[in-house]
Amino acid sequence: MNPIHQSAIILGGVNYSDSSRVLWMLTPDYGRQSFMVKGARRAKSKYLGSLETFNLVRVIYRKSERKSLFTLRDVDVENNFSGIRKSLDAFWAASQAVELLKAVTHEEHESKDLFELLRGFLSLADRHGNDSGFLKALIVAFRWRLVSILGHEPQLVECVRCGGRLSRAEKYRFMVARGGALCNECGRSPEFTADQGPPANVVSYQSLRFIYKSSRRFPSSPEELPKLAPGDFEEVESLSHRYIAYHLGEETLISKSKPNRTRKG
Repeated sequence: MNPIHQSAIILGGVNYSDSSRVLWMLTPDYGRQSFMVKGARRAKSKYLGSLETFNLVRVIYRKSERKSLFTLRDVDVENNFSGIRKSLDAFWAASQAVELLKAVTHEEHESKDLFELLRGFLSLADRHGNDSGFLKALIVAFRWRLVSILGHEPQLVECVRCGGRLSRAEKYRFMVARGGALCNECGRSPEFTADQGPPANVVSYQSLRFIYKSSRRFPSSPEELPKLAPGDFEEVESLSHRYIAYHLGEETLISKSKPNRTRKG
């Protein structure tokens, strides 16, 4: 089989022996791939500095029909996103994004949209690592775009109960189990409490606007990310965790506490 030349983002890895490591990478054409990197741990390894988590790389490898662990032949770093490693806030945000991708991606599944989502996120975190407020909002936007790509985009234009178009209001009821918002009439009905799943959340118009825009398109600059008041941000952040837990599974979520500043993948 001819060697494959592919862009990839390093998601992490584990030591395999005194000289080798196993790495997980996200590729646009083949999803998450596992690689054996022989000699990666040697002091004079040709891969020194190339195999850090978050690195955007160009890899060369051969696939095997009998193995799911491929041997890496060569790697070139296209972007190491060095700004992420200079900011604890950026490092933590990037770690959350990578852990989410590790939980939802699979081998041999085309993942162009997920690959571009992660690349866009890392690029913004790299350039704006000193803006902690922006990074907090960015990881929330990342979650909403992620669930949409995976087929669970929240329904925010029509009511999830009656199908009627939502009209402008100060507050809406958002139903996690139904995957979207209720119109004013359905929201006032006491019957919504009879639905299975988590109870409805009351969210503001600004919160719903943030969710809608983030779900449809991930921002390419801070200006494209809708601004939120502190109360609205807490609302959207909490709802994103509940939405992911319900639609993708509790195991998809990682600890919300910040880790020690450890950079080894």
